[in-house]
Amino acid sequence: MGAVHLNAYAKLPGIRVAAVCTNDARALSGDFTAIGGNLKLERSDFDFSAVRKYRQWRELMEDSELDIVDICLPTDLHPTVTMEALAGGKHVFCEKPMALTMVDCERMIAAAEEQKRILMVGQVLRFWPEYVALHNFVKGGEYGAIRSATFVRRCGLPDWSRWLPVEARSGGAVVDLLIHDIDQALNLFGMPERVAAKRLAASSDSGLADALTATLLYPKGPEVRIQGGWFAPGTPLHMSFQVRAERAELELTPQGLFLSDLSGQRKKIEAPGGDGYEAEIAYFVDCCRHGTRPERCPPEASAQAVKLALLLKQSRAADAEHLRTGE
Repeated sequence: MGAVHLNAYAKLPGIRVAAVCTNDARALSGDFTAIGGNLKLERSDFDFSAVRKYRQWRELMEDSELDIVDICLPTDLHPTVTMEALAGGKHVFCEKPMALTMVDCERMIAAAEEQKRILMVGQVLRFWPEYVALHNFVKGGEYGAIRSATFVRRCGLPDWSRWLPVEARSGGAVVDLLIHDIDQALNLFGMPERVAAKRLAASSDSGLADALTATLLYPKGPEVRIQGGWFAPGTPLHMSFQVRAERAELELTPQGLFLSDLSGQRKKIEAPGGDGYEAEIAYFVDCCRHGTRPERCPPEASAQAVKLALLLKQSRAADAEHLRTGE
């Protein structure tokens, strides 16, 4: 993700990457060819010859010339590093999820307010073209009230990482991966009144690692489901949604974005905008330049996503205990 963000900053006028920090000597040289993950990097090499290089994040925080710090560290480090950066007068872009506890989320928000600095969390789907189209579909009201919504996201257990599979560091698949769809549900429909979650039933060949299926209950609708998680290593990244309104349905599939109407016609539509990562970084930088709150992706909303993710994990655990005891 650090390489993805570097690429985005490199395309912005008036922005200079002044320093980088990693304990990976190869990456510190600008060589990201060994980096794993779900994303295909646009580029895997960077010229760091004129960039200050640090191996410890605390050294980076002492660099008084920096205006912005972009944090792509393990989630358990987000609160500490964010607080240090804000205390040093720096604006902070922090990768999702915001933190592992609500207490830490609240501390981060309070620190940004106290220091009068911009804090934004990388809930990139708020800038992803197909999900921007979904937002317009839901909020525009052209097709009537929303009746149901299903979000699906899955990928292989992140065996390219030493820390991601460690739940104490990442929060597991619900907090790390499904936080995207959780944030979408909150952004579109608000906090549900109740939730119900259980483990996905594993087929003999699914290689299920850490996944759930969840229902978010709203008193006046819609019916919202979130499903997915980490599966066997090597499982390709898949994300989709199906949202049904009174007079139409919008669906994201591996083949693209489709709109169906009451006549039964189904047409492929082009989503607005370009690269979601570039859009979110450009928006964050613009907020920093003008000293404006990131209303399109406020940290309070990112904290709510963590809260809901933790509630879904609790519900899944309670369901598993119920099945174990038969009570």
